[in-house]
Amino acid sequence: MRVGIYGGTFDPVHNGHVVIATKITELLNLDKLIVMPAYIPPHKVERKRAEFSKRFEWLELAFKNLEKVEISDFEGKKGKISYSIETVEHFEKVYGRLVYLIGEDNYLSIDKWYRYEDFLKKVELWIYPRSCNLEEKDVKRWASISDDIHIAKDVPLIQISSTVIRERIKKGLTIRGYVPESIEKDVWQAYSKGGS
Repeated sequence: MRVGIYGGTFDPVHNGHVVIATKITELLNLDKLIVMPAYIPPHKVERKRAEFSKRFEWLELAFKNLEKVEISDFEGKKGKISYSIETVEHFEKVYGRLVYLIGEDNYLSIDKWYRYEDFLKKVELWIYPRSCNLEEKDVKRWASISDDIHIAKDVPLIQISSTVIRERIKKGLTIRGYVPESIEKDVWQAYSKGGS
């Protein structure tokens, strides 16, 4: 099987995540895409976030009609800081070498990740660009460690972020069209009560 992992905080999941997952699954001909919400992301330890159980529930509703997508609670069950290398080492025992999808912002600071060199060696890494500024030189930065790093150029650039959604809620602005309709009301209530 050709299996990918799409990790993130998903605080909250939004329509951009759904579009990206759909397109990447098609583009890379994946048999399965495992969406992996982080329990506590190492780079966001101090920031308050929606409960893991709530974020997991939103993901299941957002992706319920995509048959090749599986939502995993692996990092939630561990109940501690989520390190991507540990997740990869667990799932590669089941599926072999994995495709791993990462956003441009995370990729550009990947040298701050725990055991990042091991991580880069173990996966086929695809970078989702958040701007038009990501270039091949950015990919070649880690060429001495891995030659299996790629830019997902055929995925549409979507200017929606979880941060923007949380900020809109704080300002009392609508999030219609930003998140799947099935979770819109629940997301609004969660963050309007100080969920982040």
